[in-house]
Amino acid sequence: MDTVEKPLPRSITVSSPRTAARREFRHAAKYGIVGVSNVAIDFTLYALMVSLGVWYPLAKTLSLIVATANGYTFNRLWTFRAGAHRSVVLGKYVAVQAACLSTNVAVLAVLIEIVDLDEVTAQMIALPFIALGSFLAQRLWTFGYAVR
Repeated sequence: MDTVEKPLPRSITVSSPRTAARREFRHAAKYGIVGVSNVAIDFTLYALMVSLGVWYPLAKTLSLIVATANGYTFNRLWTFRAGAHRSVVLGKYVAVQAACLSTNVAVLAVLIEIVDLDEVTAQMIALPFIALGSFLAQRLWTFGYAVR
């Protein structure tokens, strides 16, 4: 009796290094596009709130909450194609965002309180480092199981 072999699911299909590199580049590019929208939301809200006199840690927390909702949705559905909402994925996403927030506020405190930069300039300096750390954590831990 002849049997027909079924192909492996995409999530466990072995691919060439070139194919894997292209896939990772696509993930990074998509993450960057979503990230730009998150940064625009986060930075605009942060700058607006500090200009209105909101204390910078509170402004950063509130602006990041809004950006996190945007980022989770688009990264889950488009960047990493992780499928339907799952509480465990949301929990991981929020944990990474909380770690990034803590790091971001610590860096802001150093740049504002010690280096004596203004709040907006300090955030512009911190942003690229926080974004890179966030991408790596979200890619490898939060959405790593479902990346295609």
